[in-house]
Amino acid sequence: MAQTLPHLITETAVLSAAGAGLRHYTLGPALIAAGTDATVVILIPGDDPETGVQNSSRILLCGEKVPDLRSRLGSCDGPPTQLFARLEQGYLPLGTALRRGTTWGCDGFDQIELEFDQPLSRAALDAVRPVQAIGPVPGVDWVDQVESDPIRALESFALGWFPADQVEASGNDGAGAQGDLPEALAAFHRLARLRPALREFHDPVLEQPEPASGPLGDRLVFARWAQGYRDWSIPWPSREQDGSDPVVWQTEDPQSAAYQETTVEHEPLSRFLLKFTLFEAMIAAPYHAWTYRLPAASLNPLLSTLRSVPLSPFLPAHDAARFFVAPGLITAVSTDGTDAGISFAALHRGTLTALLDYGFRWFRFDG
Repeated sequence: MAQTLPHLITETAVLSAAGAGLRHYTLGPALIAAGTDATVVILIPGDDPETGVQNSSRILLCGEKVPDLRSRLGSCDGPPTQLFARLEQGYLPLGTALRRGTTWGCDGFDQIELEFDQPLSRAALDAVRPVQAIGPVPGVDWVDQVESDPIRALESFALGWFPADQVEASGNDGAGAQGDLPEALAAFHRLARLRPALREFHDPVLEQPEPASGPLGDRLVFARWAQGYRDWSIPWPSREQDGSDPVVWQTEDPQSAAYQETTVEHEPLSRFLLKFTLFEAMIAAPYHAWTYRLPAASLNPLLSTLRSVPLSPFLPAHDAARFFVAPGLITAVSTDGTDAGISFAALHRGTLTALLDYGFRWFRFDG
């Protein structure tokens, strides 16, 4: 049965919900009326991954700092926060919400995350965050090169997936005082000058690799888990038997002499960098969807429409995620053969919306 929108109301009715003593504010495109009875937030419909309704449960408000609002929005001790969307025909009630997080940035902006007490219906979500037509999306022909030329596959993926909005004028290949790096790592740094988003990973590839020691010998750290609990390195100085594509070492607790443990990754450096980039691209993508655990067999209809990336699982001792791709979509599947968890990252919201046809139970769904 098709869902219908709740009854639309007038601006007067919206503002009256705030009660007496109204004070008016703006936070980015959102209009806020704070009164004795409630904090009313009026949202403008739109599809922006940085502000407004993000999915059926989550709202982001971003704009110049408004100190008065920090103590009001979503406070358990203060008046409730009521949200409305301003449509052409009237105002759509969206329900109440609580604050889940606040970020005060050094650039003078504030971002507040709210969560609806009751998730929006699909009809209400489509009204306040209309699904836009899917624009151009990168293809997946690069998968054909993974086994024969993983460096070229990485270049093709990154050039298509990440924006070309800025290019570094100059720079080295990350070698610095370390001498010549393996071609795969040097190629990654050359690529990062064309796609600076590669330097902004949640878990950075170091612009200047760092010498270190470890249980397996001297090494050169080239990437680090952001929290410092894990890093990746190659044997250093390079060993002739590794050729131009050395093995990769993963080190857990690198700062702890007592618990430090180093294991050998399944993939050599060139293929590991592609796998690492796919993982980080998922984190950085503007739209996400995550399922609850579900029977592994129920994924077969979906996976038959995706291309499997011929790489070993990422973080095999943890999630052991295997990657699948479609134009504009990266999918990670973790399974023990019986049940599975699956996550998606997309460049366009409409790419995720099509996944509703599979009937999955969603923990988060930005489509």
